[in-house]
Amino acid sequence: MSKPSFSYQTRPNIIQNLKNEYYDVIIIGGGITGAGIALDAVTRGLKVALLEKKDFASGTSSKSTKLIHGGLRYLKQFEFSLVREVGKERSILHELATHLVRPEKMLLPLIKDGNYGKIITSVGLMVYDVLAGVEEEDQRKMLSIEETMNCEPLLDKNII
Repeated sequence: MSKPSFSYQTRPNIIQNLKNEYYDVIIIGGGITGAGIALDAVTRGLKVALLEKKDFASGTSSKSTKLIHGGLRYLKQFEFSLVREVGKERSILHELATHLVRPEKMLLPLIKDGNYGKIITSVGLMVYDVLAGVEEEDQRKMLSIEETMNCEPLLDKNII
């Protein structure tokens, strides 16, 4: 299989090429979904053309990206069915496209006098883990102040 190649062309050049060349796949939209499809198709050896209305990834869809990132904000809004949907979709993508999707750890420091304390945050994240079907090794872990400072020494210790 030949090495995939990429070339940037202006819109008029692309339109002219579409008239004169054969493509296995033509993708309309260079948001997260279009970019993911293009990457997958190119890595399978297909000849791909991607058309974007404006600048590449300028109109990335928030609806499609929620399917990959956590969707924690939906829990705060009591959108439990959305949390479950996000978890299922993320799980499917992780299983089918392991080369594109991987778990990333996130540190969420609790701020003194913030909106949510340690107990409410811990319970909320536990509910999220259950609803979203988060794998055990990726579930939330509450850290002490010392553990948090070891992970992120630039945090202001006086506010956590």
